[in-house]
Amino acid sequence: MKQIRKYIQTGIDIGSTERKFYLVVFSVFSAFLFLNFFEPFGLYYDRSITQEDVFIELFIAMAIAFIVLLLTQFVARVLFKIEKFNPVTLFFWFLLEAVLVATAWLVLEISDKDFTGDLLIVWRENILAYILIFFFPYFLYVSYVHIKNVVKKLEDDKNRSLSESKLIQDIALKDENSVVKLVLKTDNLLFIRSADNYVEINYLENDILSKSLLRNSIKKLEPDFFNTRIIRCHRSFIVNTDKIEIAKKTPTGFNLKLTRFSDSIIPVSKSYISEFKKFLP
Repeated sequence: MKQIRKYIQTGIDIGSTERKFYLVVFSVFSAFLFLNFFEPFGLYYDRSITQEDVFIELFIAMAIAFIVLLLTQFVARVLFKIEKFNPVTLFFWFLLEAVLVATAWLVLEISDKDFTGDLLIVWRENILAYILIFFFPYFLYVSYVHIKNVVKKLEDDKNRSLSESKLIQDIALKDENSVVKLVLKTDNLLFIRSADNYVEINYLENDILSKSLLRNSIKKLEPDFFNTRIIRCHRSFIVNTDKIEIAKKTPTGFNLKLTRFSDSIIPVSKSYISEFKKFLP
């Protein structure tokens, strides 16, 4: 049921001028070719009507359909402020267009002096004819656009994930003026310690402990590590949780011992314990 509801609520974006125009052109042109080349519904059963006459009648009917569809797509949708459809609303919009086109065809037939049919029956037949002729090309184009949108979204998500992955792997540490001063691999960062108006970056460089001072604050650096395993554990410390070897419980929180490359003890204060525990094995 959730999958059905999700599908029904899926947005179908045919709001651009280009897509609306192509939808109309593709639907009308495909219907016109279909009627002329495959001769469905016994179009030529009356031998008194030449193929040339049928061609002209079909051309006029398709021209009317083209005009009506342009009006519904470019005028009616603006008036009703319809930017996107879902499968259900699009189907009902298609039925509305069927009624409007069928009505226009009926007016054309009534203008013929030889018209003797029942108005309601002819109108219903016109609606049915429109649905049968236009349904396939109309929704074929819509499906094409929707699939194209889905593929583009997947590609964008993939590119975004790759970009985010690269950002996580490469940490750009900036000073208080947002100028990048140091770029590190995530795996090389050990911890960051507050030092008055500076922060002390402790990291590995060729398996040797190195330190760099950066004019900035722990508070301003903290958002740069969002969605990583590098977290703030104390008002004066940010730590790479992947580098923790020992986490010893204390009355006020934890004391952390990192890899063999560093002898520093990193405290975890009470206010950061709940977040820190998310990264414990």
